[in-house]
Amino acid sequence: AATGSPVRWLVDHRLLVRVAGGKGGTAGMVELPREVGLLLRRDTGPLGPLRTSPPAVASTPREPKAADSAGAGQTMEVVRHTEALLEQLAAEPAPVLRSGGLGVRDLRRLARTAGLDEPTAALLLEVAYAAGLTGEVELPGAAGRYGADQQVMPTAGYEMWRAGSLAQRWEQVARAWLTMTRQVGLVGQRDDRDRPITVLSAEAERAGAPAARRAVLGVLADLEPGSAPTADEVLTLLDWRAPRRSRGREAAHREVLTEAASLGVTGLGALTSYGRLLLAEATASEDRDADDPLGLRADADEGTGTAVRALDALLPAPVDHFLVQADLTVVVPGPPEPALAAELEVVAEPESAGGASVHRITTASVRRALDAGYSADDLHDLFRRRSRTPVPQGLTYLVDDVARKHGGLRVGSAGAYLRSDDEALLAEVLADRRVEALALRRLAPTVLVTPYQAGRMLAVLREAGFAPVAEDATGSAVLSRPKARRAPARVSVATRALDPLATPRLPLPRLLGVVEQIRRGDAAARAARRAPAAVRGGTPDGPTPATGHSEALAVLQQAVRDKALVWVGYVDAHGATASRLVRPVSLGAGYLRAEDERTEMLHTFALHRITAAVLER
Repeated sequence: AATGSPVRWLVDHRLLVRVAGGKGGTAGMVELPREVGLLLRRDTGPLGPLRTSPPAVASTPREPKAADSAGAGQTMEVVRHTEALLEQLAAEPAPVLRSGGLGVRDLRRLARTAGLDEPTAALLLEVAYAAGLTGEVELPGAAGRYGADQQVMPTAGYEMWRAGSLAQRWEQVARAWLTMTRQVGLVGQRDDRDRPITVLSAEAERAGAPAARRAVLGVLADLEPGSAPTADEVLTLLDWRAPRRSRGREAAHREVLTEAASLGVTGLGALTSYGRLLLAEATASEDRDADDPLGLRADADEGTGTAVRALDALLPAPVDHFLVQADLTVVVPGPPEPALAAELEVVAEPESAGGASVHRITTASVRRALDAGYSADDLHDLFRRRSRTPVPQGLTYLVDDVARKHGGLRVGSAGAYLRSDDEALLAEVLADRRVEALALRRLAPTVLVTPYQAGRMLAVLREAGFAPVAEDATGSAVLSRPKARRAPARVSVATRALDPLATPRLPLPRLLGVVEQIRRGDAAARAARRAPAAVRGGTPDGPTPATGHSEALAVLQQAVRDKALVWVGYVDAHGATASRLVRPVSLGAGYLRAEDERTEMLHTFALHRITAAVLER
């Protein structure tokens, strides 16, 4: 039967022929005729030149060690920039838009603060979210700048991520990039409804993104170590391997090469040695998950992966010391250990980052350390223990001066206070166990404070037998009298009945207006009695009027054209039926606009409420 399949089309056009016989396994099989096959294999045939071997890479190969060194340096930058972005999110969380994702302004703010371009910042934010380092937090009742009730900020896993080594932190980020179903290159483009695609929005989801990354990295992994093909050569190799699968996805494959270089998976255009190991581990992990989807078999080789160990050998060893200069700058000659990095974050201000980072000790940083719980002796001990150079005398003086002034003023909060010139009375109140719930604390011989409000303090003290008096901010006593609630004043019925002059008199213009309304009501009643029976809801006398909705619309259209009077029966908003003699003016948009002949007023009737329409005879 004609199924519309490509095989059926080829058979119908004699490009495929049935296999003779039809017994056993050959039933329903087709084969390609020899003449057609020879034509297709020609270089001038419809398929063009066919290559039996993959296209050669003409680009100059890189030294594997140089590629690994360049990639390792990029991994350090990736970890540093990711940490800077997440620290900015911790200081000022980004609100989630109503349509999902982060706003363009927040992306620009984060990129500008971290010193990155917007595409790189979007990539690191997407990868950090996929790695579980950031997440949304519900904020009920607290709307953001865009009316959102969610904010993106670092998760608890971010603290564990910071405690790991550089290689472990990079491996977690790179593995999330390999497996996430997000195409970061779509950020900034327009979707089908011409709306911008933002970071972390649902429009950037692409189920084929992991397969595209593995395909591109697989091409690089199959080449010799140090091979650095261009993007066009990689696309040619992908087209040779799977023509139908790779066509139409050239832009996504180019984005994979750019992202791999930004994340340090490739160096100088070549796949690094640890990147090759990471790809092999990710593929083996997927195969293991496919064989054991429930995770019943324990993984025997859990722990640090080979990619982490290979990258650790390329990165400089972490240091646990620094060099203090005479100008109060601190030089860290290498990547700091997690403990040293945490201490420097508190006691110093960062100035530059890289292989050797530079920090500066200032008055504000020393004050921040004292606020965090350090004492002057703790800071002196920290600099003596961590510094490989003698501690400058200026740093010692700076710590002592700031510590001497620190805490001279205390700031706190209190709900209410209790004061008295009688110190013995305040001592009695403070010692009374009946008022222990107030958690009173003595600030001065004549002043006590409590975290609770003044109303509760008054109630508890009065229940305990004391006689406190409330006072305002100026120290004046607050008088408290019961407020009597009264209804609005009314005139007695007897007074209105006995005093005829008490009846209010209407002004003459208002009285004439009331009479006019009464006359119009009488005229409307008489007109309603003269209305046709179909409009009133009864049986009409004589010819049958237009009672159907479509017939009523036809009568109204004729009345609009002829400018004739017509009786309209309709149902008002309260469900009561009424009739009115009007002259239609316009009919459209579901409404009838007509002029009442008696009142000379313009009325609007909803067409779905009109029940009948009869021309005035």
